[in-house]
Amino acid sequence: MKLSHLLVLFAVAAAATPAAQALTAAEPTVRIVSYGRYDTQLIGTAEKNDRFAGGEIRTVRVRGLIEQTDEIAGIRDVSFGVTLKFERFPPGPIDLTIRVLHPPLTNPVTGRTLTVTEYERSLTAREDAYFGFDFGQDWLIAEGAWTYQFVYKGRVVAEKTFKVVVPLN
Repeated sequence: MKLSHLLVLFAVAAAATPAAQALTAAEPTVRIVSYGRYDTQLIGTAEKNDRFAGGEIRTVRVRGLIEQTDEIAGIRDVSFGVTLKFERFPPGPIDLTIRVLHPPLTNPVTGRTLTVTEYERSLTAREDAYFGFDFGQDWLIAEGAWTYQFVYKGRVVAEKTFKVVVPLN
């Protein structure tokens, strides 16, 4: 029994060495700057994407954060998401996978149901990169947990979960 305690202590001590800390400090990181409900405006043309719940991705202009909150009202035209800052990434574009795990959403036109929305982006900006979802159609509103995951080179570098609540009316 004492041997197992010694191995655990050794592993903890090794992780705290200056060499291990320097390796961890040099890794690229993503920091969530803000999250919640945003005031956004659609710009540009829609990009078709079968892996996106609405069937297309639109670029938005962020006018500002309305409220920093984990709880989002499931109401038509509400926009919510996160603003990120990328730190210690190598020069050049950042190839990122954006994944949103959400309750089942069924497209009424295609009949296709998705519980994961996923797409790739190549980013040049290092900070104030907004990623969000807009309840632009009634069928895109679903109560439950919505988790944003940001994946770089196969590793989740940032994650944020929202609770979407549909008001009774």
